[in-house]
Amino acid sequence: MIEDSVKIHDNFSLEIKSIYENISKKKKTKYDTITYLFIPNGLNINNQTYSSSKFYNDVKVYIRYNASEYLLEEIINLKTGPLNLFKKSAKRIVKEKLSKKNRLDFESKVKMLGAILNNSLKLKAQYFKSQKQSDLQLSDQDFFIQLKEILQIYRTQIPLIENSILDENVKNIIKLGDEYLSNISNYYAIQLLEHYKKISAEKSGLKIIIQFIKEEQDYRKTQNFDASRDDDYYDEVLLHKRSQLKKYIDGVLFLNRDIRKDGAFVEQSVFAIAAGLAMIFSTGIAFYYQQVYGNFTLPFFITLVVGYMFKDRIKSFIGQLFISKANSFFYDYKIKIKDHENNLIGTTKENFTFVPFEKLGPKVKKNRVKNGYLDSDYDFYGEQIIQYKRKIEIYPKKFGQEISDNRLKSLVDITRINFYQFIAQMDDPKKSYSMLKKGKIISRVGNKIYHINVVQKFYTEKGIEFKRYRVIMNRKGIKRIETIELDKL
Repeated sequence: MIEDSVKIHDNFSLEIKSIYENISKKKKTKYDTITYLFIPNGLNINNQTYSSSKFYNDVKVYIRYNASEYLLEEIINLKTGPLNLFKKSAKRIVKEKLSKKNRLDFESKVKMLGAILNNSLKLKAQYFKSQKQSDLQLSDQDFFIQLKEILQIYRTQIPLIENSILDENVKNIIKLGDEYLSNISNYYAIQLLEHYKKISAEKSGLKIIIQFIKEEQDYRKTQNFDASRDDDYYDEVLLHKRSQLKKYIDGVLFLNRDIRKDGAFVEQSVFAIAAGLAMIFSTGIAFYYQQVYGNFTLPFFITLVVGYMFKDRIKSFIGQLFISKANSFFYDYKIKIKDHENNLIGTTKENFTFVPFEKLGPKVKKNRVKNGYLDSDYDFYGEQIIQYKRKIEIYPKKFGQEISDNRLKSLVDITRINFYQFIAQMDDPKKSYSMLKKGKIISRVGNKIYHINVVQKFYTEKGIEFKRYRVIMNRKGIKRIETIELDKL
């Protein structure tokens, strides 16, 4: 099963987030995805101006485990939950002799608790917002009670670590975890406060949230978490610090990518065979004409030169023929996905190419032309089509083994595509035009925009699925993304 979403990452970057479930515990789970980018001809993006190296330079891929889903009540009470595992690890590292294994386990448990709590708070905040209730319900109040309990239980372990003989680096781990938990708790509490204010919730109901935020801010001051007293939204030092802390905690979920060129051995073998065949031809010609003309004669010398010329061309021709046909058999890159203990948990393959509209499948064509601004939208404008193909395999044997979370069941694939190179040929973002109004010609200024259409094709265990998005952008960047509803094919 694939869950997919597309959003704006920054002014010029599109972020495609896909979640791939590890369906089987015994055999590999396989997914194939193809992303088509339909680019207006006027942007001058084609196979001559936009090579594969430029494309891969514009694409950034992150692969990580998808944080498991826990209710706050489960985080508190579940014996195998992240909070209790953290407590056991903290007691172990204090009582036993400090070893590299114990230290890494303790650090991993701190990070996992932070990552899981962040996911739980995000899902709960989304749920509250979707309810559109005008006042706080009992479940909302329980939410803050449970969140306070989680923070309190975590913080009772801090003196245990700080008063031990452990070195400062280990003591700093639990402090970093505390700061992160405070950051995310404060962040989602502010989100909920803004939400309930927007829907005009009763002030008495807002007191619970406001009280929680004040208590947490007071605690932050006592721990000197904030770099300055300036507003959190504008203090660059504070934002940078929080960004680095988030990367540190989320690092427990991120996986390593070992990138290799796909089919490299076969490619080199073909080149070697090509060189051998060319050498056979050249040497055969030389031997034959040596018998005819003898050594050190002008005709024999000319034959050697011509033979060398053909040898070079034969080798080059066979090499180019292989490269032109290789896309049918090989991908551009093969990436091994490994965890922090170097266990192989999966592979991905990537391939980039331009394809003509005529060679697209009928369903892809139908999805592209749906909801066009003109009936002949594609034929009228003309487009260049980028095909970005990926093959994903998940190996169940080592999946999540180093994290020891029995709820871990999926990977998150985050692909960011940067469109900055696409703006070089765009017109100014503002264009003037004239119109007749009440008998007078007046000048108006409108937005000049371009559409980049994205069609995604997923091959899953349940069959083939399609999604389509329309990226609206101008020279200043991406303005918005529209989801196009597709017919069930």
